[in-house]
Amino acid sequence: MAGMTDRSATRVLVTGAAGFVGVPVCRTLSAAGYRVTAVTRAPPPAPLDAERTEVMGDLSGHTDWSAVLAGIDVVVHLAGRAHAADGDGEQVEKLYTAANVEVLEGLAEAAVGLGVKRFVFVSSIKVNGEETHGTPFTADQAPSPEDAYGRSKLRAEQRLREIAGNRMQWVILRPPLMYGPGVRGNMARLFGIADRGWPVPFGSIANARDLLYVDSFADLVALAVDAPAADGGTFLARDGTPLSTPRLFRGIAAALGRSARVLPFPVSALRLAGLLTGRAPEVRRLVGDLEIDDGPTRRLLGWTPAVATDEALARTAAWFKARPSRPGTRDPK
Repeated sequence: MAGMTDRSATRVLVTGAAGFVGVPVCRTLSAAGYRVTAVTRAPPPAPLDAERTEVMGDLSGHTDWSAVLAGIDVVVHLAGRAHAADGDGEQVEKLYTAANVEVLEGLAEAAVGLGVKRFVFVSSIKVNGEETHGTPFTADQAPSPEDAYGRSKLRAEQRLREIAGNRMQWVILRPPLMYGPGVRGNMARLFGIADRGWPVPFGSIANARDLLYVDSFADLVALAVDAPAADGGTFLARDGTPLSTPRLFRGIAAALGRSARVLPFPVSALRLAGLLTGRAPEVRRLVGDLEIDDGPTRRLLGWTPAVATDEALARTAAWFKARPSRPGTRDPK
């Protein structure tokens, strides 16, 4: 990016810096020579790879960004809500709007006002939709979010473009499900199930889903900070060859040094069980396809994932096994 060739003089502000994605992003940016200011909600449990750490509490559309944005060249906006509290549809929509749209609006407006050169927004593949049917998602297709989270990310993308206009460069990244050390949610549960040696009814699933190792994504963020070709672009990314759910589970088990107990079970019965238990969205992700075309990202930005999937799973497994507490684990014999 013009005027930002000296990384040692480039100040990058990272929101959500203490999170699962924020920690490796800060580490990667600092290793690349950028001067990182890390913004966190609470004091981080361990020092971050950053020149400066600012604890700002819960963010809102009224957060005062003036002090932390002073002198900043690039914003990397990771902070947001991925899981809403229980409530009806309207309440959930409001929670996501407040955390994912209003916070971005306030930050982007402040960034424009203070002369920030570029704003990198980490969105989600959920802006594209929940499932593919033979044709991979692309960055230029019409958005089709199906839940409140996806809709909030789409609205945030739209507001960033509107606010930035021709006054500030912008880059949008839409990663799929990410994994790596520190992962939580459904991926962490799969590691826990495999670690316990429990059988899973995945044997009849023949789907294809793209994932992304978090350190590979951090490399992409670093490119998005100053690559001239990134300006005004929306980029998708993935590890490489999509995995079926049985292949993923077997890979996790192997990385943990466990035997995978994958049993055949009709996919239709899994879907029915999801409906009866209120877990239909989770089952849909287990059995459905989600494929990504990230060719433009690789061609325009020169990005490729530096870590192969099996090695990425091995690194995640090493972290999982080294955690201080692993309740329910059993002896591997």
